[in-house]
Amino acid sequence: MPKKVARILAADDAVGTEELEAVIHYLNNKLHLAEINNEPVPFLTFRNRRIFETTLKIRTDAFAP
Repeated sequence: MPKKVARILAADDAVGTEELEAVIHYLNNKLHLAEINNEPVPFLTFRNRRIFETTLKIRTDAFAP
């Protein structure tokens, strides 16, 4: 499912590459903060980060799935 969503986002020009990079950075910080505070991993944050990372990979790598 996340890969399917990533492909849709990668094809959508309304979502800029710079925006994807900023969101990934934000989500990484959120996950890191949870780790520092010894809190459980926020599942949606983890899932969304994977979706946006995959989207960025599809956009930047011509041979990505």
